[in-house]
Amino acid sequence: MFKICPNCGAHNTATAKFCTRCGTSLAGVVATAETAVQSAQPTSENEASTANTAAVSEQSSVPSSLTSSSDQNQPVTPQQAQSQVTPPDNSQQPQNQVPPQPAGTQTQSQQTAQGPAPTAQPYQQADQTQQQAQTPPEEPNPTVEATKKYAGSYWRYLVDSIKHPATVTRPYHQYFGLTSLAITIVSLALTIALMTGSAVSSLPGAIASNVLMTFLKLVFLVAVLMIAVVAVYYLVVNGMLGDRRRSFLTFTTEYAFHCNWMVFFSVFTLLMQMLGMINIGSIFLIWLLLSLGSGLFVISGTYMLFTAQSTNRFDKIYAYLIVGILLVIVFLIIMMFGLSSILGGIGQGINDFGRSFNF
Repeated sequence: MFKICPNCGAHNTATAKFCTRCGTSLAGVVATAETAVQSAQPTSENEASTANTAAVSEQSSVPSSLTSSSDQNQPVTPQQAQSQVTPPDNSQQPQNQVPPQPAGTQTQSQQTAQGPAPTAQPYQQADQTQQQAQTPPEEPNPTVEATKKYAGSYWRYLVDSIKHPATVTRPYHQYFGLTSLAITIVSLALTIALMTGSAVSSLPGAIASNVLMTFLKLVFLVAVLMIAVVAVYYLVVNGMLGDRRRSFLTFTTEYAFHCNWMVFFSVFTLLMQMLGMINIGSIFLIWLLLSLGSGLFVISGTYMLFTAQSTNRFDKIYAYLIVGILLVIVFLIIMMFGLSSILGGIGQGINDFGRSFNF
């Protein structure tokens, strides 16, 4: 006699309370004879094996320790069945089995196949390019740009005047003439200051300051004299001959165009003085260059008067005579007021020098 488990069909002893295979309770199962069981078995061995395989697959979660042979006659309690159940051993899993990955992740082989992940560098470069496009370019300083343009145009003005001093082929800036006169006067003043600087430095303080003031007065006197000469020629050309094509500044620019060699002469003498190349021969050269510059300045006025377009039929010979008379008057006025002040300063300096030696 034995009990058949209603769950898995295993044969248990007639006194068993739990199935030795699956642990199902056999309290309500009636013991069955062996002959009845054999008559109920399938006629075909294939069908029996199929039924046993299906029963085993349904109870695959039951540990093998509970499926002992039917020869064991000792009953198994529920506490023993639970104590004999052990967790599955992960060490018996195949080594090449890949653990499940979270959703949205990729394995190393997938990442290698897909290539390197894009970095943020292209986006950063795009942001920098966009910021540079949005940032307005720095505007140049208008004063600096205007100065550069003025200097370049003035240099072209000088070069053209050296190549063809008698022909003005294009219009120039109206302040180029005053610029040439200013460069000439400043260069001559610095040359004289450097030549007399060593001698003045050895004098007492009062005498040195007196000599400095006299020197400044002389420079101012020369500047006034040059402007006055240009003004006299402009008045005769514009007023007497009726040539009103040019303003005073434009007339001064064309006037200086004919005598721009004096700019190079004055700058050359200044460079010689700065380099210490002044000796007896160089002094003679300096005075020669200064004389040539002064002659060019006077000849330029005469040329401006000669090329003027007379509109009132006034004879140019008389215009020359009037210019000569006016220049003499201007020279006398400047000498009367300016030269007297200079001579007074020189006399005061001599007196101070004599007092320093108790004369």
